[in-house]
Amino acid sequence: MRHPVPDYLHSLLESLESVREGEVAQYIPTLATAEPDRFGVALATVTGRLHSAGDDQTEFTIQSISKPFSYAAALSDRGVDAVDEMVGLNPSGEAFNELSLEEDSHRPDNAMINAGALATHQLLVGPYAGRQERIDRFVDLMSLLAGRSLRIDRESYEAEMDTADRNLALGHMLRSHGIIHDRAEDVVAGYIAQCSVLVTVRDLAVMGACLASGGVHPISGERVLPSLVTRQVMSVMSSSGMYDAAGEWLANVGIPAKSGVAGGLLGALPGQVGIGVFSPRLDEHGNSVRGVEVCRRMSEDLRLHIMEADALGATVVRFVRREGACMHLHLQGVIRFGGAEAVLAAMEGLGTGEHRPEDWEWDATAYPDGDDCAVEVEAGVERPAAAEVGDGDDEIAEIVLNLERVDRITPVGRRLIWEGVRRLEADGVTVTLQDPDAVLEA
Repeated sequence: MRHPVPDYLHSLLESLESVREGEVAQYIPTLATAEPDRFGVALATVTGRLHSAGDDQTEFTIQSISKPFSYAAALSDRGVDAVDEMVGLNPSGEAFNELSLEEDSHRPDNAMINAGALATHQLLVGPYAGRQERIDRFVDLMSLLAGRSLRIDRESYEAEMDTADRNLALGHMLRSHGIIHDRAEDVVAGYIAQCSVLVTVRDLAVMGACLASGGVHPISGERVLPSLVTRQVMSVMSSSGMYDAAGEWLANVGIPAKSGVAGGLLGALPGQVGIGVFSPRLDEHGNSVRGVEVCRRMSEDLRLHIMEADALGATVVRFVRREGACMHLHLQGVIRFGGAEAVLAAMEGLGTGEHRPEDWEWDATAYPDGDDCAVEVEAGVERPAAAEVGDGDDEIAEIVLNLERVDRITPVGRRLIWEGVRRLEADGVTVTLQDPDAVLEA
């Protein structure tokens, strides 16, 4: 069976190809010459599966998407109290490069605006760290999170340094109030270097999944950030990551996120997924037009809004057991998108897997009660012994999907499982449901 999620991503990109509103960023020469029609998306689960479509290998500079990770590094290096003393936790309601500070404390409002990002960059490593030490710390962390060695794009760095007047003004303002103590020129240069790191949407999705998993790398299983740090970072992303559009974003999309003026967008939904999108055309807030729409559609289609979350409960796939050519797949708990994706991953590789992306069409009403799927429903029927099923052939001829311990399946979970059933049967695999409470039929 071919996993449906990459096909869903592919169809999502196709449906938005005609969206051409917005313009590429003009104030940095290397961004002004970007190919405006580049379009890629990736989704990484906290359990280590990575799906992508479109221009998923295209590198672009991370820009302001670096801010959550610089903030995470500062919190890890210096502790929450030291960072809070220099950077606030309040939405600013202003543009990302506004020349403003809190009235009494003179702190930047939060770490997602430029003034806050300069302050957090200054905090990396330790109080006496030099410019190169801070840059190395950031690049090393980003490489660890992405799972590959990342690098700074020198051309972008130099172009941004040539147009850094406003950031230098912010740096001097911060230094005049004692928020940073190094030369403003050194802090700005370090910040621009972190913004010039090259990434792909696949990198962003994995990085987002690191945040979503509470700091455990979804692929290596290694703890890369403290859980309290990821909680704080995603909280600030929720309130401030999309700048002066943050309130509308939280209500309509509901995924902690951060955008960048190169056209990248990162999302991190606690306990479920990391998302990466790239499309260079920007709206009036400096956010990717297509990227915003991709995340809105995914939130709606896959029920990823943070305010809709159920209790995660136990692992959905209770166990998988093979008997000759028959596979028994036992499920449990509440099955949402993340759980259904895990079920599809368990099914993946069975059958011929000859489906093509054009076979996929996301339809919210396609499988409401299973009428479109020729599924043999045999509640509680005992299966034949291994010798009677396929004579022990290597290929799986039948899968028994046991839902006796499933409490509830959300509509998106139901649609994805029915799609998996449809694809298995199209590949010649017999699917038998053991669903005494008809939770898949609800």
